[in-house]
Amino acid sequence: MIDELFARLAELPDVEQRPSQFHGEPALWIDFREFVHTHGERWIEIRLTGKLFNQLDDERAMRRSRTSDWVMVDANHADLIVDLARQALEANRRS
Repeated sequence: MIDELFARLAELPDVEQRPSQFHGEPALWIDFREFVHTHGERWIEIRLTGKLFNQLDDERAMRRSRTSDWVMVDANHADLIVDLARQALEANRRS
């Protein structure tokens, strides 16, 4: 399931697929910045900006820590993951 979801995320515009800088698992990058990566077969982690995170009101997205821009979402919530990844893509774009 996570492989199909990650393939779907990899189709987002202008993304580069390469290993995570944090743990080597599959990751997506935009403008040399990692913004999505997997954690095993169950979790996808998405880098939201502080502004996006403050607007997020969905208990399915769990913040890693109080100061982190990353949220973890169970891979079973594919539509939420795709939506957040699209938002994160634009928020992490440097142009």
